[in-house]
Amino acid sequence: MLQAILDEHDRLLDQGWDAGAQSVHDWLLGAGAAVPSARTCHKILAAHGRTTATPTKRPKSSYRRFEAMKPNGVWQLDGHVTDLAAGRAVVLRFQDDHSRAIMASRAATSENATDTWACLVAGINRYGKPAVVQCDNSTAFTARLVKGGGYTEFEARLHRIGVAMVNSSPGRPRTNGKKEREWQTLERWLAARPRAKDLPQLQRLLEVYDVVFTTQRPHQGIGGVPPSARYTASPKAEPDPDQLKPRQFLHTITLPRTGYFELPGARIAFGTAWAGAKIDYLIDLDHAVLFHDDQLIAHVRLDPETRIDHHPGSRTYHRVTKP
Repeated sequence: MLQAILDEHDRLLDQGWDAGAQSVHDWLLGAGAAVPSARTCHKILAAHGRTTATPTKRPKSSYRRFEAMKPNGVWQLDGHVTDLAAGRAVVLRFQDDHSRAIMASRAATSENATDTWACLVAGINRYGKPAVVQCDNSTAFTARLVKGGGYTEFEARLHRIGVAMVNSSPGRPRTNGKKEREWQTLERWLAARPRAKDLPQLQRLLEVYDVVFTTQRPHQGIGGVPPSARYTASPKAEPDPDQLKPRQFLHTITLPRTGYFELPGARIAFGTAWAGAKIDYLIDLDHAVLFHDDQLIAHVRLDPETRIDHHPGSRTYHRVTKP
């Protein structure tokens, strides 16, 4: 068993996983080995020069953790910048808060609504809808802190499928602490391999990582079992339509010289004669109402799937010019 402990430590280190005594113990136990306690594993590793002294850490018992009660109760969404062989990329990820299972990951050029939605759809296709998506206040995810309010395209789509969104407090990333810690694990794993040359290659690496992390790697935060074991151990939560609260926001825009602007799910073309005109618009989920001065110009349906074209400037409405 002594040699098995040393070999497992070296294997984990080579693969880019945490190779501490607890991790060695949990991996061997998961493989069916008659392994001694984690304390004994530590003594063996220390005796053979496999440990490094670390500063005294804050006791785990001192942390107050929030955790979703059921699988799919909360999916944490986050983005993380990582290095390619030449250049950088962003990893978008949804992680189940209850089980720590990775629902989906996507390699992208930036945090943006299109790739975020594609990542969510991939997760839903595998695991079903979450009741809640929790994220930070990135403008790719939410317009919560944007002056004038409103919805991002991603928020509007979430509401349309009945999934609620909650946001972490500004400047307090600890709300998404589990996700932040998991990025460190990912970076160690990636560092043990040749850097991806491009997004498709990074995506392939992420898919391998997600499978091993979710189905094989013992997770110390959930009792040393793989996330998949905890995810399947209890019934899933489902979206609750009653928790969705409609919001309305009023915006004002000065039309550019093209007389054209976009809303999430609609293209609004007034024409060049309207360049410089001020347009007020009220957004309420998948509808928008447009005003100019005291004129009600249009009632627009927003549909991110089709991006409907509207041409209110071609009708009988006239631009108001004031002295």
